[in-house]
Amino acid sequence: MTARWPLGPVCTPCYRTARSHPMPCPVCERTRVLIGRVDQHRVCGPCAGVLDPYACERCTGPRSYKVGRLCDRCAVADHLEELFTDVTQAAGTGPLAAMRAALAQAPDAGTVLNWLRGSRSARLLRDLMATGRPLSHTDLDTTIDSRSTAMTAEYLRSLLTAYQVLDPRDELAVRIVRHLERTVARHPEHSALLRAYVHWSLLPRAKRHQADRAGGVKHRIRWAYTRINLATELLTTTASHGRTIATLDQGRLDAWLAANPGTRYEVRDFVVWAHRRHHARDLLVPHRPKVDPVGLDEDSHWDLLRQCLTDTRLDLDVRAAGAILLLFGQHLTRIAALPTAALTTGDGTTLLTLGRTPIPLPTTLAGLLTTLADRPAPQGWAANTNAGWLFPGHLPGAHISATALSRRLAAHHIPNRPARTTALVALACDLPPAVLGPMLGLHPITAVQWRRRAASDWTAYLEARTSQAYS
Repeated sequence: MTARWPLGPVCTPCYRTARSHPMPCPVCERTRVLIGRVDQHRVCGPCAGVLDPYACERCTGPRSYKVGRLCDRCAVADHLEELFTDVTQAAGTGPLAAMRAALAQAPDAGTVLNWLRGSRSARLLRDLMATGRPLSHTDLDTTIDSRSTAMTAEYLRSLLTAYQVLDPRDELAVRIVRHLERTVARHPEHSALLRAYVHWSLLPRAKRHQADRAGGVKHRIRWAYTRINLATELLTTTASHGRTIATLDQGRLDAWLAANPGTRYEVRDFVVWAHRRHHARDLLVPHRPKVDPVGLDEDSHWDLLRQCLTDTRLDLDVRAAGAILLLFGQHLTRIAALPTAALTTGDGTTLLTLGRTPIPLPTTLAGLLTTLADRPAPQGWAANTNAGWLFPGHLPGAHISATALSRRLAAHHIPNRPARTTALVALACDLPPAVLGPMLGLHPITAVQWRRRAASDWTAYLEARTSQAYS
């Protein structure tokens, strides 16, 4: 027994539940800890004729289960008063004052209190504000010295950007340059070549691809990191054999590639660039071999699609993402980054824009996506930010990551790659590449490749039917 209330002795689990989740009293209708009983109904202390031992000393609301004598919202107000002490902020002007007000008014005060009291990002914010300087991206960057501190700083950066305390910046370029500087610090002998490669090749293409294609920044960052690391590894290995990139021959390059063929084919980008800039010979690095994708059988594909469109037991975001994947074969990076503005209505028809050509949606899918776009924002302390994503993530102002979305789909037995393959093959059978590419946001070469794959699959099907007819 943890406590003895007017309704009787209370065990620890029931005590914890009642304290953590106050309920509206059926008599006075105020949200309180229900510790009494009247006419077989649980009621608050005053309605049962006793003082409320769990009332906030300041506002008489239900006292917090986490702190002393105050409710969650009053405790949040005290923490914010301690954190935001600048005169300008106290006057209620400026982005920091707006952020303070938004946190104070967040629907879930308990979540805000947890963040203020226990998170590393809140401690980092407190340390930065203690310096007395205006918050800046540069100060955040200087706190990064490991993977964990990088995650903390990036979370706080997302929060400050969402609340307009910091201006948005090109995170793609910053992260690539930061990785370049770390690499150059370890290998200063290759500084000139690596800097030229990154600034004249990788950065322009990464920005161009980011502008041309929807999707997260993380994918482009990993793309650039891999190429920087492999270029550095090739240069270091070549130097260890007493050679330079200018004297590297095909035999030694082939031997280096063969030592780890699973990852080193991506160095082709650097080798081609080095030859075009007259830093290296004309060397051949083959494209990384790709295994032909395996799709779903037709019955399984349509069963999964029917489940996504009609099964209300599935979460709404899982149904919507699964339907887009199974119908249009979109990469999860693109599905995760779909804004609510991609869903439009014209002449009574709901349209979804995945590439350059809006796609009219079937009625069932249109209703599903419209419901997803119109659902209330998550009830959390960052819910005051206007994200504008169909699939919002846990970071303030950010969409869900493709990895998290993939895990959610896999948990409901919706396979990512086979589903995408089957959808694209089906579409490529019916649409020419000139239509398929703009509609789905595919590169023209990719659209042609899917058309060829669909044609080969159809030929195999005809051959199988023909052999059965003569057997």
